[in-house]
Amino acid sequence: MRSLVKITLGLALLTLAVTGCSSDDVGGTTQPPARIPVVQQITQNDNFEGNPVISPDGAWILFEAETAENMDIWLLPVAGGTAEQLTTHVAFDTAPAWSPDGTSIVFESDRSGNKDIWVLDIATPGASPVQLTAYSSNEGSPAWSPDNTKIVFESNMDKAEGADLYTVSVGGSNLMRVTDTPSEVYNRTAYWSPDSSQLVYESNLSGSSALNVVSAAGGSPTRITPESGYEGHPAWSPDGTMIAFESTVGGTSEIYTVSPEGGQMFQVTTSGGFWPDWSPDGSQIVYCVFDGSQPDIWTVSVDW
Repeated sequence: MRSLVKITLGLALLTLAVTGCSSDDVGGTTQPPARIPVVQQITQNDNFEGNPVISPDGAWILFEAETAENMDIWLLPVAGGTAEQLTTHVAFDTAPAWSPDGTSIVFESDRSGNKDIWVLDIATPGASPVQLTAYSSNEGSPAWSPDNTKIVFESNMDKAEGADLYTVSVGGSNLMRVTDTPSEVYNRTAYWSPDSSQLVYESNLSGSSALNVVSAAGGSPTRITPESGYEGHPAWSPDGTMIAFESTVGGTSEIYTVSPEGGQMFQVTTSGGFWPDWSPDGSQIVYCVFDGSQPDIWTVSVDW
C-alpha cells in the first residue's frame, strides 16, 4: 500500500535554462530548476482519487474518490491505511476543504440540481451536510479562511461563460464578489493566505492560465507566474513564504513552488503531480500522480 521512493537524479541537480522575461512576465523562468524529491506513495487503488488536503492537525487526508461511478468525499490517515467514506449521496461530491479547527469540511456538490457549496460537521456522528449556497448558478472549489470567518468559492453567476471568485460568511450570509472579469475568463481554485488577507488563484485573464494574487476584499490582482504553460490549483504554505501549484511548464504536469511576490519557480516533483496541499508544519506536500490510468495520493518532502 505504501512504498518509500527516493529518486536519484545523479551526482548533480538537473540544470535548466533560465530565460529572462519582461516586466510583464513577472520575472519567471520557462525551465525552472529541479530538486531531488523524496516521495511516498499513500494509496495504490484502481479508482479515481483527487484533490487531497491534509487536516489542520496533520493526521488525516481528505480527498474525493470514485466508487460505483459516483464521486464522494473520503478520509484517510496521513500514513495510509483504511479510508472512511464521509458522504454517500448519489450526486457528485468533490473538491473538499477543511475548517481551521478540523471539525467540519466544505465541498461542492450537485445534489440540489445546481452545483452548490455544502458543509459537513464530521465531529458529530451521523450529521448531514448543510447547504451553504443556493443560487441559480454553479459554485465550486470552496476554501475556508484560516481566521474562520469566510468561505471563498468560484461561481458563474452573472456570467454567460467563465467564473469569478466570491466569498460568504461561514454561516452563508454577506455574499461578496472578489473578482469581476469579462465573460469567458475563468478565476478558479482560490486558496487563502495564512493571515486570511489575500487569495491566490488560477486565472486566464491575460491569456493562458497563470496564478494571480488579490486582496480578499477585492481589487486589482497581481500575476505571479509567467504564461509559460498551465499553472493552477495553488496552495499557500503555512508560513506564508511559498505557494505550491501544478504546472505544465516542462511539458507534463509537475508540482512547483513560487514566492507570493512571484519570481523564479522551483520544481518539486519529477514524476508527475496534481492538486498540491501543504502539511500544517510545512514539511510535506500531498498531491496526486496518475500512476497508470487513475491518480493515486502521494506525499513529497519539502524540508529544504
